[in-house]
Amino acid sequence: MQHQVRILIVEDDPTIASLVGIVLREAGYQAFHAGTAADALQLAETNAFDLVVLDWMLPDTPGVQICTALKERAGRRFLPILMLTAKGELSDRVTALDAGVDDYLSKPFYIEELMARVRALLRIRAAENERDAAMAALEAQNDALRVANEQLRTMQAQLVQSSKLAALGEIVAGVAHELNNPLAIILGNAELLSPQHDPEDQRSVAQIIESARRARRVVQSLATFARRGPMAKEWTSPTDLIERVLDLKRAALRSSGIALEVVCSSDLPMIWVDIPQMQQVLLNLLHNAEYALAGMPAPQVWLTVVRGHAEKPPLPPAQAASAGGAFVCFDVADNGPGIPDHVIERLFQPFVTTRPPGRGSGLGLAIAYGIVTGHGGQILINTQPAQGTAVRVALPVEPSESASGQE
Repeated sequence: MQHQVRILIVEDDPTIASLVGIVLREAGYQAFHAGTAADALQLAETNAFDLVVLDWMLPDTPGVQICTALKERAGRRFLPILMLTAKGELSDRVTALDAGVDDYLSKPFYIEELMARVRALLRIRAAENERDAAMAALEAQNDALRVANEQLRTMQAQLVQSSKLAALGEIVAGVAHELNNPLAIILGNAELLSPQHDPEDQRSVAQIIESARRARRVVQSLATFARRGPMAKEWTSPTDLIERVLDLKRAALRSSGIALEVVCSSDLPMIWVDIPQMQQVLLNLLHNAEYALAGMPAPQVWLTVVRGHAEKPPLPPAQAASAGGAFVCFDVADNGPGIPDHVIERLFQPFVTTRPPGRGSGLGLAIAYGIVTGHGGQILINTQPAQGTAVRVALPVEPSESASGQE
């Protein structure tokens, strides 16, 4: 439906107001009349006018002041004002233009000239509206391009990471295989040598056994990282998965003096996952949180499961309210020291760790990344210095064909 132009006539002389109104209506415009400045401002509150025909001399307020008020109410929207005035001095015209008047017409005036000026101002307004609409469209396109660019950069980073992991996995698989047999022989023979009668010999044997076991654990982590076999997926409840993980970790957190708060939303759907692998992911995250909280005052871990979106999780205290969405989100948050900036960018790369030598292999998050992306999900991290870290594992509610096809 075509918009009908609405014009406000602010004129205290009823004869002039009636004449102008008749002419405007005959031209197809809607005309509204206000005899005072107060009436004009009241009408402007409830109507969006396309043009104002304004008398200079009003009984309550000068027209130039009303002009300023009407322009301020219009804000960024262009509202043309045509002033009718009996004043013909140059200083009066300058005052009117400085107040925001877009055109003026001296009394007495010709109807043809009045309508010509009205049409000219309405053309300018139409052009301004088109420009504003074009600018708004450009801003919307710019925002969409920014979002698309950010998504593209995220996808490129994920592809690069996946390519690195795939290439490294081939190497790691061979190394793990070559190291496993010699380590088994070393550990087996060292265990046969224990116990020794000489304390020094016994200490040496114990060191061999401890070192061999640690090497074996690293090799097992390498083998898990490099594994490219099919996933044994099945439908499971997120709360059941959490309970299995907590059965293995709750006692360790308690013995470390770490308070644990677990909250699961009530509207969680079943998820299609490899249960042992997802247990490993969540255990790795809890283990990382436990390490980060060592020596911290009032250490606490929040484990929250909600249906939400693949976006950065809130820092502690985590919110338990479900926002709805296409993902089941497992959030593991702690009130530890946070992760340094120089580590964040490489956090999911193999062998990157914040722990001292001998305390970690740097494969936990790399393994978790491979498992989660293999399920069609995402891992997102939110961390702030001295505030803590929150890690979100977002698994799709509806498994994708590619993820399902890995079964």
